Amino acid sequence: MEILRPECLWLLFVLAPLWWWHKHSLAPLRGHRKLKAFLARVLVVIAIIFALSDPRWMSITKKQEVLLLVDQSASVGSAALDSASAFLETADFASSEVAWVAFAERGRIFKTLDDLNKADSKLVEPDGTRLDGVLGLASAAFRPGRVKSLVLFSDGVNTGGSPAIESLKAADIRVHVVPVIPPEVPEVLVRHVSAPVSVRKDEPLGIAASLRSTLATDAKVSLFRNGIRISSRNIKLKVGDNDLAFEDRAGNEKLLHYEVLVESEQDTIAENNQAGTAVLSQGPSRVLLITDKPESARYLEWALRQEGLELSVRPAHGAPTRMDDLQNFDALILDNVPASDLTREQMDLLQTYVRDFGGGLLMLGGDQAYGLGGYFRTPVEDLLPVSCDFSKEEEAPSLALALVIDRSGSMSGEKMELAKAAAKASADLLGPKDYISVVAFDSEAYPVVPIQSAANSAAIASEIASITEGGGTDIAVGMEEALRQLNGNDAKIKHVIILTDGVSTPGPFYELTSEMVRGNITASTVGVGEGADMDLLTQIAQWGNGRFYQTNDPSTIPQIFTKETMTASKSAIQEFPFLAKPVRAVDFLEGVPWDEAPFLLGYVKTKPKPTSETWLITERGDPLLTTWRYGLGTTAAFTSDARNRWAVEWLRWPGFGKFWSQLLRRMSRPASLGLTEVELSNEGKNVLITVNALDSEELFPSNASGELKLSDPSGKVTSVPLEKVLPGRWVATIPNVQRGITSGQVVLEKNGEPFDARFFTVASGYSQEFMLEPPDTKFLESLAGQTGGTVSPDPATIFSNDTRTASVEVELWPWLLLVALLGLVCDVGIRRWPN
Repeated sequence: MEILRPECLWLLFVLAPLWWWHKHSLAPLRGHRKLKAFLARVLVVIAIIFALSDPRWMSITKKQEVLLLVDQSASVGSAALDSASAFLETADFASSEVAWVAFAERGRIFKTLDDLNKADSKLVEPDGTRLDGVLGLASAAFRPGRVKSLVLFSDGVNTGGSPAIESLKAADIRVHVVPVIPPEVPEVLVRHVSAPVSVRKDEPLGIAASLRSTLATDAKVSLFRNGIRISSRNIKLKVGDNDLAFEDRAGNEKLLHYEVLVESEQDTIAENNQAGTAVLSQGPSRVLLITDKPESARYLEWALRQEGLELSVRPAHGAPTRMDDLQNFDALILDNVPASDLTREQMDLLQTYVRDFGGGLLMLGGDQAYGLGGYFRTPVEDLLPVSCDFSKEEEAPSLALALVIDRSGSMSGEKMELAKAAAKASADLLGPKDYISVVAFDSEAYPVVPIQSAANSAAIASEIASITEGGGTDIAVGMEEALRQLNGNDAKIKHVIILTDGVSTPGPFYELTSEMVRGNITASTVGVGEGADMDLLTQIAQWGNGRFYQTNDPSTIPQIFTKETMTASKSAIQEFPFLAKPVRAVDFLEGVPWDEAPFLLGYVKTKPKPTSETWLITERGDPLLTTWRYGLGTTAAFTSDARNRWAVEWLRWPGFGKFWSQLLRRMSRPASLGLTEVELSNEGKNVLITVNALDSEELFPSNASGELKLSDPSGKVTSVPLEKVLPGRWVATIPNVQRGITSGQVVLEKNGEPFDARFFTVASGYSQEFMLEPPDTKFLESLAGQTGGTVSPDPATIFSNDTRTASVEVELWPWLLLVALLGLVCDVGIRRWPN
């Protein structure tokens, strides 16, 4: 017997007042009937108190439960299933309850081996083997009160974490193992590729490849650099390992990704025919310029090349989507690219590149930059040393803005929430002299925010949040209500933004838009998704002297709204001739002939952030060049441009190239802040990273600590602590299981401040599952030995000879409640039974 809540037994003291109440009761019961009624109530109280204390009756059982785990990963093929079938033919389960588990990267439970055999092996993802996962799944699947046994049919090659053997032992789960020998098949594979971690520009480098073959055969081996084949040779492979060497010379690329491909007619698995490595080239600084008009970048490109910098120019749709692409560059320039041309993932990537990997970011001005480009409240604005909103000047014209938002059923969910967030952001950008109205429409129009001063920000945000989805789509009623809201308002500028994701019922769109134009009201439209009537929205924008936006990504709606709001306000752009004025001397501005600098013709108005540093200002005192540190990197904001619009006079200025080259060199990521070296070495399915560091005096740094920032091929960023093993030496181990390039940054700190950093890359090949490793019999034997199991057990006797027992808990509270119920019935019967 075991009582789980013994504290409840203190309630037995209520029997004393119960006895007192019995002695002094005025109930018309006498003699034995009164005593029997009292005893019945005592029985009820005692039964309830003991039920609350949760008593358990412990018994011993020999009843067994057996789970048979069948490895269906690619390294085993059908061999484990064949072994399991042979095991079943002679197995005596001794009345055990039996279930089967197919596993590889994932596990699935089946009632019979036939059910397992009929299931699609792809359901368990055969590209990996997670022994830790399947053993955990099996442990959780056992029912209590059973003698627990596992039979594992596997080659023991594990691509996951370490199994929790101690948990198996604590639960008395015995693991028997049946080692499986994979079938011999003709197979050729690339085991690994190695090269120096970094080289100087134009320096020759060697690439070493190790190939393995199960038979003597002819093969073609090719070497690729950044996806382009640069070498190919025909060779004869011998049985076992074959070593090859290639040579190459580092060019202008910053990141060199080498891959070796082996091709042979005598081959079974294609996934393991290619592996690679990554090399960093320490050449001149490379800068990537993302621009709305590549032809406008030729002036800056020519000037930087004259100063020894390499500039690559891409349109917005060519912006990097992977960290390994971005790591080819030491700095990046955004030149008049609107936020709506970048995805949220790309903006997050830029944030990681600067903060965790020390890259530089420069934003140039233009009518698509800063707040005008929709960067308000985006990850890119977080990076910049200036804010994309600004305090409007007193003399700036007032704006009356009407937001017409579709609230039909198709807008439900994410689109509606983002539309409301966009409306709030637009309201936040307006000044106290401005006005705002928000109209929601379906088949009718609803003035959610009647025209009012934008200073009522809290009330406006609350009213916007109340918008819910409704029925149909009638844009005309929304336009009519917006026109009613704006008519009579005395703002100098009046603008309407219409957002919808559907096709409207017919309406007088041209007439309504014409009436807006006659009232000096402009109109822009936003179509979300492919279901929107793009032709109608384009026409309304043209008729209303506004702009049309089309997006299939709802996350860009806030950027479009803020861009439109700032464009309509006509106060962000300042266009007049002015001279750039240095605030104070700084190294990257030295040697630039500022006394000869010509006029700039315009800029975008911004606000410097509190901890930023402004180096150049306009004649009105607005920031022209501002920088700050963001994580490990540096970002800068130049609010004019570098093309033949505002900077047309600067293009002929002798200081043009010198200014930009010195600024970009200041911002660019250094190869290392000090004397740190990084070494990489393969250790099975892991990569060992060794960091050797000296301080500026070439001594081992004391009281230093470090960590790794890793960005895997999918873009996920993780932090890995470095373990100090010797003075000036740290190590860390990371898994090498995901194909592609993992970018890494070593950061060493003293007293919480970084004193050194080094960038490196790791190129992963394919899953360990395809490495053609021999069965890991040592692991299988250790697993069986530590849990009390056997290797290659006799299926006819292994279960019948199991002498273990298990404890069975029987909960007694249901029976006690039944006793209490019977006692209550007896009490009522004694009191009601006639004399």
